[in-house]
Amino acid sequence: MTITDPRPSPNENRTVLVVEDNVLVRIMIAEELREAGMRVIEAGNADEALLHFAAGNRIDFVFADVELPGSMNGFELVRRLRANFPDLKALMTSGRLPAHTAASIAPFVPKPYNLTDVITCILAALSGPVPE
Repeated sequence: MTITDPRPSPNENRTVLVVEDNVLVRIMIAEELREAGMRVIEAGNADEALLHFAAGNRIDFVFADVELPGSMNGFELVRRLRANFPDLKALMTSGRLPAHTAASIAPFVPKPYNLTDVITCILAALSGPVPE
């Protein structure tokens, strides 16, 4: 008989918004985050991502591609979100940014990225106490 701990893991109380227009990449990273115990919300563009915030969903972390279709790119999305949620943590990614631009973005992970490294980075950023 296996006894499981009834307390949720700290990650189960954390929600990550994955904003990626490539469906296969979005599914892959979302699945890995779920396996790490996170709640995941997926969005294909910035406008969709903003709807999740407007609906009142608590989101602890945004993992966003820089190049997104729609009214704004990932930089603008995170800038707008941080105007209302200054403590929001984010990680940007892109496979097409020039090296000098990518180097100026922190935190940033270039595509193609190692999934384990991305998950580790997100978990480290969320390692503090869960907000109420």
